[in-house]
Amino acid sequence: MKITYKQNDKERLDKFLSLELPHLTRSQLKKMILSELVLVNDEIATVHHWLKNKDVITLLKNAPEKRIEKKLIAPKILAETKDYLILEKPAGLLVHPTDRNETNTLADWLRDNFPQVKKVGDEPMRPGIVHRLDKDVSGLMVVALTNPAFDFIKKQFQDRSVKKEYLALVHGAMRADSGEINTPIERDKETGLMKANKMAEESKSAVTLYKVEKKFRNYTLLRLQIKTGRTHQIRTHLYSIGHSIVGDPLYRTKDLRKKKKTIENLRIFLHAAYLEFNDLENTRQKYSSALPKILKDFLNTIK
Repeated sequence: MKITYKQNDKERLDKFLSLELPHLTRSQLKKMILSELVLVNDEIATVHHWLKNKDVITLLKNAPEKRIEKKLIAPKILAETKDYLILEKPAGLLVHPTDRNETNTLADWLRDNFPQVKKVGDEPMRPGIVHRLDKDVSGLMVVALTNPAFDFIKKQFQDRSVKKEYLALVHGAMRADSGEINTPIERDKETGLMKANKMAEESKSAVTLYKVEKKFRNYTLLRLQIKTGRTHQIRTHLYSIGHSIVGDPLYRTKDLRKKKKTIENLRIFLHAAYLEFNDLENTRQKYSSALPKILKDFLNTIK
């Protein structure tokens, strides 16, 4: 069965199907999607997929044959001690499986290359992982190789004593050269995305500091420091003040959506560039990571 989405406004796949197929419950539709029985433009869909005009939805009776797994994009090891690893995660590498049970994640790579990590941490699916980066975001991560290191570093993240800095290129000119965004974040029940909302009781506190690194005609390069680690925090906070990150397909301001402004072949311009924490000997460790070539090259094309 095929259905063509003909609306101009975007709509979430599961919500649209619940209206098109009223005989199926939302939970039945979710199960179908997770079972890979729903394709959008012949690609396996996710529950929170957003439909656009002329998308073709295919409902299958049987799950498609398993496709050949893409080769894992391995991270780069910047430092290795008996207690932890410092990795440079490339864009496109998922940190750990979601409810889709993905393979070829950073967690899989860790288990294959550092077998001792299997017994480290709170969850077997996240061995040694004390923090994460979005799949399409690149940059520095620390991974614990022992449980004492895991507990010690995790507590520093909880106490907000870990220093994390990111580089992001945003659309538009920032009014101030530096500032703080201190707006709680919650998940939007309609869209599934995160949103900044001071009033909602369910919102979680979130603090992002920013400083202008370089100004361009239509863009601003920012250095950001996050005091909390909320899902999509930087993306949500910058979107909330009217400055979407270049290459971000999810958090795009209204003017960008109206202009349908996209940049071909450019991933989200967000990179974890600096990481600072204490090791088990309480010695402060500092690591930095340069912008990937694709982001550097884009900077060289703008004025």
